[in-house]
Amino acid sequence: MVVSLVLTAPVLAMLRRWGVVALPHTVASDPRPAWRVCELLAVLLLALFARYLLYRSGGGTIPLRIGEFESLARFVMSEVGGWAVFALGYGMQHRVRYGVLYTPGLDFAASLPSLLATGLFLISPHVAIMTLGLNTFGIAGLYVGTLPVGAAHLLMRTLTLRRDEIERQNVRVQTMHLELARSERMAAIGQMSSAISHQILQKVGLLGLQCHLLHDVLGDETAPAETLLSDARERVEQLDATITDLNTTLSDLLIFSRDFALHLDRSSLDPLLRELTEEVREVATARRVEVVYRCENGEAPFLFDRIKLKQALLNVLTNALEASPSGGRVELSLRLQGEWVQVAVRDQGVGIPETDLERLFSPFFSTKEKGTGLGLTFAQKIVALHQGRLTARNNPAGGATFLIELPLLSVQEEV
Repeated sequence: MVVSLVLTAPVLAMLRRWGVVALPHTVASDPRPAWRVCELLAVLLLALFARYLLYRSGGGTIPLRIGEFESLARFVMSEVGGWAVFALGYGMQHRVRYGVLYTPGLDFAASLPSLLATGLFLISPHVAIMTLGLNTFGIAGLYVGTLPVGAAHLLMRTLTLRRDEIERQNVRVQTMHLELARSERMAAIGQMSSAISHQILQKVGLLGLQCHLLHDVLGDETAPAETLLSDARERVEQLDATITDLNTTLSDLLIFSRDFALHLDRSSLDPLLRELTEEVREVATARRVEVVYRCENGEAPFLFDRIKLKQALLNVLTNALEASPSGGRVELSLRLQGEWVQVAVRDQGVGIPETDLERLFSPFFSTKEKGTGLGLTFAQKIVALHQGRLTARNNPAGGATFLIELPLLSVQEEV
């Protein structure tokens, strides 16, 4: 074995100059590769000696010949024992040198079972072929027996190189996906900025106009005090409404461009929907729209982010209230359907044109005069983060239904 190492060293050096790394990664990256090889050879010699002792102590004879079943059985048992000694010795030597028993990420040395399986099912058959060839046909049989070993080595090396290339390609693809998502988000932000810039400028202009009018009102010394107070109150209310609209627009921009992190808690949607119904009741009464909530069988608890999901539901419910005519009705229902929790929001409006159904959740698409087109997009994004789905359809009797479906068993819960 020492002679083989000395004779092989120049060949390995020549291959390295040609760009072919024949040494394993753990050896090539070792600060003292020669000493590492000597340690591995010592472990291998110990394993071979253990295998020889097991074979001879069990009554095995040399030379080993084809057709001798008992000798072959003893040979197989000695292989198992020899590889067990090598695997344990390799792990102990690896731990002394690197602090870990085996090499995570390296297939054949990732653990004790994988190292044993590699030796028994990949190397031992070739050892048996070479041994039988040597004992049956002499040195010529030994050389013929090495041909499958070389073929297996080339096959494993090819598969390893292809696996490494696939892993590198996967990393590149993941990086490209992240860059693409970031680029799409930035493009969407730019598109949204251009879509709402005129609204912001318009509201800023209104703020300036209202401030100018308020200044004129307060500067009129001839007007009665009651008139001044009434006009000033009206201007302040208009200023407050304009600032509220501006704040809503900027909030939509911030929400849409943000990466969300869910904070999951196990709960039921029933209390949340009851609370949401009461919060919108005053707005619904002002619009003369009746809001009705009913829970069929959806009290089952599951994991969801209460704050974000409430905002998504509020966006859908607000959209239904704005689409409902005076004297109309909005129905909010909760039920359990298999492994899904379903929340349905039905209104009695004019419905959704068929041409708009496909782009209803697209950013910046809105049928409202002052809408930014982000409310339903934001709701769909939150539902998708919960691994659910948000869909819309027209009702046969008029109006539309938005259906939110959330899984009872989410990936977060399984992990």
